[in-house]
Amino acid sequence: MLAKTARMKKNSGLKTPINSIGLSSPITWVSKAFKDIMLCPKVAIFYGGIFTLVVYNLWTFLLQSTILHDVAAPLIAMIILILGPMSAISLYDVSKKISNGETPTLRGVIKASIKSNGSCPSIFLSIILMVIAVSWMVFSPLIYTVLNAGTLNIINSDQTIIQSLVADFLNGTNMVFVVVYSAFTLALALIAFMISWFSFPMVHDQDVDPFTAITTSLRAASKNTLVMIPWIIFVSIFVILGLLMPYFIGLVIIIPVLAHATWHAYKEMIGDIK
Repeated sequence: MLAKTARMKKNSGLKTPINSIGLSSPITWVSKAFKDIMLCPKVAIFYGGIFTLVVYNLWTFLLQSTILHDVAAPLIAMIILILGPMSAISLYDVSKKISNGETPTLRGVIKASIKSNGSCPSIFLSIILMVIAVSWMVFSPLIYTVLNAGTLNIINSDQTIIQSLVADFLNGTNMVFVVVYSAFTLALALIAFMISWFSFPMVHDQDVDPFTAITTSLRAASKNTLVMIPWIIFVSIFVILGLLMPYFIGLVIIIPVLAHATWHAYKEMIGDIK
């Protein structure tokens, strides 16, 4: 059983109003994100820098590992998926304080982040994302094996399943596998995004249980699909661009921008629980 605060128990079973938004809303989110960064640049650079440093060092370690080298890219994707929402809570708190007319401080933001990340809801949400990520890693070689059974696509002795999987994508030798695996990957990625999009900001802002936060995030994403899809593409492109820069330096700014923008998306789309 998850430990619940008195407010969580009071809010249990209540629904949060979901607003429909326009297609131009993401422009407003990004614009407000840059304003938040300009008002509190130290916190943005601090958390963007720590996130980048952690991800880059993990990437370097994975590339140098003889065991994990072949799965470095998917493992980094998993790490970003899990670490991103958790680290963003600090930046959500900055935007929240600015919106309330308060002046954020690094010390105050760190305290709020520790409190939120150490709570049962945030831990539970992180575990769900980990389960989704591990499921993708476990089922990827299984799908490859099943769809290649009885075919001439045999893994060479000097190839891992991951290398064979990538080869099939690049040369198009097994289009059934490419289509099925792409659909499987996109489905899991979409589920992970819809679950985490607003659940982390909500548990930080409204002290709700993780199930309420997840269902609210799913409802908001479903109601605003036409905005969500372009936003996912936007986020993916800029994260990839950040990773392509030397030492992943682009993430120092990209991560804070996306975190602050997510907070403003949450506030525009989701009302207070009733």
